[in-house]
Amino acid sequence: MPVLTTELLLDGEANDLLASLLSRYNPSYGLGTMSPSIYDTAWASMVTKDNNWLFPAAFRYLLDHQHPSGGWESSSDADSILNTLSALLAMKLHSCGDETLSDRLHRAEGYLTTRLKLWDISTVERVGFEVTVPTLLSLLSAQSINFSFPQLPQLMELNSAKLSNISPQMIYEHRTPILHSLEGLVGHLDFDKLAYHKRNGSFMASPSSTAAYLMYASVWDDECEAYLREVLLQCSNGSVPCAWPTTFFELSWIVCNLYDGGFNFSDLGRRSLSQISAILEEGIEAGNGIIGFALGVGEDADDSAKVLTALQHLGIHKPVTPLCDAFELESHFQCYPYERNASISVQCNVLSALLEVGMSRQLKNGAENGGRLSLSGPILKTANFISEIWWTTNSEMRDKWHDSPYYLMLLISQSLSKFLLLFNQGHFAEAPEVLVQTRAPIALFQALIRILQGQQPNGSWGSCEETAYALLALSNLAALPFISIMHETILLAVHSGRNFLRLSLTGKQDAGDEICLWIDKVNYRIPPVSYSYVLAALRATATPLPNSASEFGELDRLILIPTKRVQGFLHFYRKLPLFRECEDWQLLAYIAEGYLYVPILEQVRTAVFGREGMAKEPYTEYIPFSWTSANAMTNNYSCPQNSFVLMTISQINYQVDEFFDSMVRDHGTAAQPTLRHALDKIFDALDRDQDIADFDCGDGPFSPMVQYIHKYIRFIVDYPTLQNASHYDKSHLRRELKAYLLGMTQQTEDNAIYAEQTSWDTVLYPKSSYLKWTRTLSAEHVSGLCSCYFLVCHLSSHADAFPTPELNFIAQDCITHMAVLCRIWNDWGSMKRDIAERNISGMNFPEFAGMAEEQVKAQMRRISDYERNCLGASLADLRKSAKEAMGDAKGNKCVDSFELFFRGAEVYNAIYEFKDISAWKLSLVNG
Repeated sequence: MPVLTTELLLDGEANDLLASLLSRYNPSYGLGTMSPSIYDTAWASMVTKDNNWLFPAAFRYLLDHQHPSGGWESSSDADSILNTLSALLAMKLHSCGDETLSDRLHRAEGYLTTRLKLWDISTVERVGFEVTVPTLLSLLSAQSINFSFPQLPQLMELNSAKLSNISPQMIYEHRTPILHSLEGLVGHLDFDKLAYHKRNGSFMASPSSTAAYLMYASVWDDECEAYLREVLLQCSNGSVPCAWPTTFFELSWIVCNLYDGGFNFSDLGRRSLSQISAILEEGIEAGNGIIGFALGVGEDADDSAKVLTALQHLGIHKPVTPLCDAFELESHFQCYPYERNASISVQCNVLSALLEVGMSRQLKNGAENGGRLSLSGPILKTANFISEIWWTTNSEMRDKWHDSPYYLMLLISQSLSKFLLLFNQGHFAEAPEVLVQTRAPIALFQALIRILQGQQPNGSWGSCEETAYALLALSNLAALPFISIMHETILLAVHSGRNFLRLSLTGKQDAGDEICLWIDKVNYRIPPVSYSYVLAALRATATPLPNSASEFGELDRLILIPTKRVQGFLHFYRKLPLFRECEDWQLLAYIAEGYLYVPILEQVRTAVFGREGMAKEPYTEYIPFSWTSANAMTNNYSCPQNSFVLMTISQINYQVDEFFDSMVRDHGTAAQPTLRHALDKIFDALDRDQDIADFDCGDGPFSPMVQYIHKYIRFIVDYPTLQNASHYDKSHLRRELKAYLLGMTQQTEDNAIYAEQTSWDTVLYPKSSYLKWTRTLSAEHVSGLCSCYFLVCHLSSHADAFPTPELNFIAQDCITHMAVLCRIWNDWGSMKRDIAERNISGMNFPEFAGMAEEQVKAQMRRISDYERNCLGASLADLRKSAKEAMGDAKGNKCVDSFELFFRGAEVYNAIYEFKDISAWKLSLVNG
């Protein structure tokens, strides 16, 4: 289809969407097209007037939608439980004298008993669930229906914490977001004191909250009844949604989506856009510069940011100062007062508003304050908050307002891309270098990888709506200079995704999806908003995507991804069996991402050991890839900070190896007693919780050697992210660190004795068997045990990373198996270097005496296969036990982060099978 024809068709679709939406606009209420909510419909069905059920159609809707399982099922556990609890209460109240409902009641109770037993509330993000669920349980208990389940205590802790932050008096006196969930406060509030919070007949545009008011206030309210009747009339099938109306939300999101997709508003219906402009402008003026999702519901940062941005696109400029004054906190922007946790999607929408609305006016009129933009502070704050959250969040990021990770990645891609492109043009010169050089680029590059790896064989990312999110994100990412290396891959993904959308659309003004992705008390969907994302994605991909390869700016000064080096590494990694299942573009992406860590790794490179006058060590370019590939190739994502921590310990321990092979070895056996004595004194002081900053390193011939060791130990124990580790985990790290350094000392001494042999094929007088050596001295010497506990302490935050003796035992067993594997493959890869330097390796043990090199390697491979099988079984047991001890979500999260170490170690093992990346020459440390 020619581009011009496609654009004209899409313009027509967009015009129809806007006109259809506005045809539902009621000047008295507004408009709303949110999907039906079983939860809210159940509350509406429980309202009585003059001893009669006020909305019998709502109860019929409930009965019609009970699942054969007995519940009111949804795509999530939380929604299924909330729906069924409220529907069960409604049925129980309706069942008086109606025996026909007994079977339905019995099945619903059985359904809840099963689902509650398995419910993990730590994963729940639903508006007010910590008050609504306990209230429903209490109301059911009053009807002699009781439920007990494992995580009820945790739920009640959340309930107590919430109620302690919102006293009844505060609710009576102030309009707070809790008014949207009044039904959760039955028994805690005097509903007669809430009447003046009502707006347009509702409480925060919530049908369930308004229904609860009618049920528990002593005086009937005709306005509330009229509101609920209007909602039922709009839905027409007996159901009500989670919120109605949603005027400003729907109009602003749709306008922003169409603009972001590249629609030219001069080609769209002037009448529709003019009407939307008037509605949004009137709303923002009524709120003195801020706004909520509908008139009279209370203002929030998310809708305020979107409406300000939509008006800017429509040619109406409103200041962003009220947005900052109302919602800016010390580190981020709050969406609502008293919220439990910050929303990353809100930060993204605020950042986009600050950049689109605030910056456009300042750039047009000239910078303020002597050339510095007055909005730099909140812009940098928000960009940093988004980047930091990505830097520290394990697994897929989730948001409190949306269930799809692709929605979040779209918003991050939009907002951070705009920020970095403005920086690239010379703005925000005061931005911290780590933000614009490392944190924000890594977040965007990882978002790109996750989007590309999430694409399904049919070209989609699941639903049409999620596919649209992904395509729009890719179109934003394609404009960034450091992503140009992935341009061809992006084009292929976009082409496939676009074809999926074009073939999948079922009709106008609806993406054809049934999945509910947006979060309120339960999940919902808004078909016109969903469809606007689809139209935007089709419009954005109707023309060639931008390719920034030829554009230069500030980012090119800070970020270098050397194309030739990347291609060379791609050729090397392609040979490794470990990456047999990876496509070329994936390896290319993992390698390229690794270079984004190089600037901060360079600081690690010079943090302990002198590097003056030295060329780049061979391992420095392999280290980042080892962890970026380990993190991404299983789609089991850990956070960038975890990867960087492992890159750090890998790099610094390579330098320790160089240090012992040069300075310590050059000093000979005479230095060993001094070094051991210094280690004993340093670790004795640490075990007594003494500060070792002023440790006396002496002034003799071995003093420089002790100074380096002291500096290395301090680097490890003072590492910033380890400071909140538990006492046990810190103590264990110190033990492993001391064992590592003593093992290096012993290995250096053993190598010196071995070098004096007349034949170097076999160690003449080994101190142990090969098995004991690999699991004790050599396992410690290869740094696997110490490195892994460095990660464990990083993961430990004020409590043991593994909270039971069983978990600690299994975890240590896993680490030992991995250390043995690392020892075997290190010996394999460094065979030639060990021969040249007269270092003892596993092949020198009597067990391998008389074997040819190929026979030794064959035996080593079989032993490594055995250890790998043991490791796999131990990791499986660890996950099973962690889920039993910590719950499924926390257990999986704990083991997922821990397993990153093992995946990365396997990458090193795979590399060493083909290449020794250690430094060969002695005396590498500049003394």
